[in-house]
Amino acid sequence: MNEWELLERIEAAVPAAGDDCAVIPWGSTHLLLTTDLLHQASDFPPGTTPYTMGWRAVAVSLSDIAAMGGRPVAVLLAASAPGWGGLLPGLLSGAQAACEEAGAELVGGDLDFSRELVLVSTALGEASRPVRRAGAKPGDLLCLTGPLGRTALALHLFSRGELEEANRLFRFSPRVEEGLILADLATAMIDISDGLAHSAHLLARASGVGLEIDAAALPLLPGLAAAFPDEAVEKALYYGEDYELLFTIPKGRYRSALGRVIGEAVSSGVWLQAGGKRRPLPDRGWSHGS
Repeated sequence: MNEWELLERIEAAVPAAGDDCAVIPWGSTHLLLTTDLLHQASDFPPGTTPYTMGWRAVAVSLSDIAAMGGRPVAVLLAASAPGWGGLLPGLLSGAQAACEEAGAELVGGDLDFSRELVLVSTALGEASRPVRRAGAKPGDLLCLTGPLGRTALALHLFSRGELEEANRLFRFSPRVEEGLILADLATAMIDISDGLAHSAHLLARASGVGLEIDAAALPLLPGLAAAFPDEAVEKALYYGEDYELLFTIPKGRYRSALGRVIGEAVSSGVWLQAGGKRRPLPDRGWSHGS
């Protein structure tokens, strides 16, 4: 059983689950709460610096806040490792820098010892109008806040020993400002940590609509096509961990500064338009345990 199947079981048992964050009504606003777990074997390739690890560990949770149109407030970081010699200062510096960039504060956490490095971040945010995965309507434009292929290219560079650029790419900036702007404009939104294709399926199911994606409109990170000359679009669709925001928006609200139009919401199905042909887009992407 892979991660997605486990999450479906959790959503069936925990009705409040299923979006990028838990949404908690709080007076005249809403609190947003999210948590993420990263560990050495699957999330940090050899050559990842402690600074990058700390940054990425909190950035993944801050991205969830951004995907709900929220303002990040605070982050907790729990960490466990075989030993802490030389590791902790870099982790803390990276985590604090990522929080500072997003306008949040690292306020505490927990520390332990284990056989493998494990980092668990928990982020708190606030949103007067949370943007959920449900809400898209047929005819809405389907858009992305930025280019695809960041993690695919980073891992390629890690494997080649080009560690400085690989670490730079791994330290993505959560789309907090974009999410705040889209809070009053988007009808549905999700971060594409699990890949564009799977995220499109999640948004379509939650909204009860279909989506059609134009392969020619996909924005690719510079360098992706050179690294994967025959697979660039495949990596963009399915590799995952890009942490851009995928959102729908009525045509009358769209302006180019919000992001790239890559398709539109339709009545049913999830489709890819490529080479003059329209075909179903497989529900594939990043999954722990697959």
